[in-house]
Amino acid sequence: MKSIITSILAYILINMVSAASVFDPLDSIGKTKSEKASNAKLAVRLHSMGQFTYGGRIVSENPVIDFNFNYDRKNWGFQFFKAMDLRDRNTEINFSLAVVNKNFHLGKRLTITPMAGFILEQSKSIADHGSDVALIVTTGYKLSSVLTLEHSTLFANLVLEPEAKDWVNRIRLLYSKKHIDVSMIGWHNNKVFDGAEYVTFAANAFYSRVKISKTVTVSAGVSALVMPYTSDTSVYPKKNGVIFTLMAVID
Repeated sequence: MKSIITSILAYILINMVSAASVFDPLDSIGKTKSEKASNAKLAVRLHSMGQFTYGGRIVSENPVIDFNFNYDRKNWGFQFFKAMDLRDRNTEINFSLAVVNKNFHLGKRLTITPMAGFILEQSKSIADHGSDVALIVTTGYKLSSVLTLEHSTLFANLVLEPEAKDWVNRIRLLYSKKHIDVSMIGWHNNKVFDGAEYVTFAANAFYSRVKISKTVTVSAGVSALVMPYTSDTSVYPKKNGVIFTLMAVID
């Protein structure tokens, strides 16, 4: 199994045309400023296991690949994210996310970024039962030039299946300098709407932004995730793990 994963990782690094400008392109507010009217990038990541970035829990023990297309303009942006389990099409990690976002800068340190769009569950079809509207709001405060404190909240199943409405909060402390990205993360899925909850913690470290061509950079890192508490193991199984990630982005 390890040899298969190693071969896949090596293939992507050697053959994929991509570039990494942020360590987590999907949801980080620390994007690089651009003088152009618009900026587009495609990030590709390969993980040894599948984890929900906003949900904070491991949902597949198989290798997972995801793609994130990000289009930014001065006042708004668009993101499309697709994750796929490389061994099992029926796991929860097979899904897509499409959102429109807007940054609100309150001074030089505080940024609020609301995102609204759709989450499509895709373990059986393009849009399985459970696909619905989602709202994500991320608030980031720059403690220093290298340290950022973030809070994100995710509201899922807001329109089509309000009886399955969910609410997850995430807090991250991110350190980023040159090629080093380190973060400490905590998630709380509360039981305000669905009667079940869990708490998860993670730490990760990445060596990032390694330029391999004019427009191509790559990153590699490791994440350790533990779930110390879950109120319902049938809904939210307690899973801990170490996840290895390779990332490449076209910018």
